[in-house]
Amino acid sequence: PKSLKDPNRPFPTGQNDVNLIKWRIQGMNEASLPLTVNCWPTVSGSETFVNIEYEAFETFDLQNVLITIPLPASREPPSVRQIDGEWRYDARNSTLEWSILLVDNTNRSGSMEFVVPPADPSSFFPIAIKFTAANTFSDVKVGNVIPIRGGPPPKYAQRIQLIADNYEVV
Repeated sequence: PKSLKDPNRPFPTGQNDVNLIKWRIQGMNEASLPLTVNCWPTVSGSETFVNIEYEAFETFDLQNVLITIPLPASREPPSVRQIDGEWRYDARNSTLEWSILLVDNTNRSGSMEFVVPPADPSSFFPIAIKFTAANTFSDVKVGNVIPIRGGPPPKYAQRIQLIADNYEVV
């Protein structure tokens, strides 16, 4: 059981995100990651062809997936030839943003292909990834809330969410 350190202080209600339990995983093997992304830039003459793919772990349905690929500085936007999802070119930051609203059993994998002027393959890394999911690696949930000074249990709500804080392909 988890309780407040000082029972005389009130619980911080009215705040949007009060985290009672927060934990993180470090050093996972690749097979357990919720999402893997592979990128293959190939220079051919006056163009660089970039193929990028994602594959999602079956346990998680991912929402608001955003894969941000750095691009070499250019006056021209990339030419997106094929994509599963949507894309946006951010000229100010020189990035290509690939977004997929929902990754579930209908699209556990997807790809995108785009072309830019000739560039060093290392200029497309690191790729930054963001997403959320409605479940986590553990099945930890609040079972009940017990008042410190007795009385009936208060009403409470809980939201369980997996958030990718720092997720990169380097």
